[in-house]
Amino acid sequence: MGVHNNVHVPKDSWPAFAWYAIEFFIVMAVGVLVAVNSMDYFTKLGFSQDMTNWIFWGIVGIPFLAYYMIVRPLLFRRPALKI
Repeated sequence: MGVHNNVHVPKDSWPAFAWYAIEFFIVMAVGVLVAVNSMDYFTKLGFSQDMTNWIFWGIVGIPFLAYYMIVRPLLFRRPALKI
């Protein structure tokens, strides 16, 4: 078989945006799990369904703020491998 010089080989075999998507969905899953586990407390306090919906999504937002404002900047401030 001959060599074809018209074949495009990308620099990376895995697209870079996929890492951001994986990171987003991991943080989202953690937020949803924390919110689901804490909703029993708020329903026992007697909040209405409308209010518990707001509380649920507010609790989901807390890990986003914590990760993207505090943890992620600290992780990527320094290089991971220093040679």
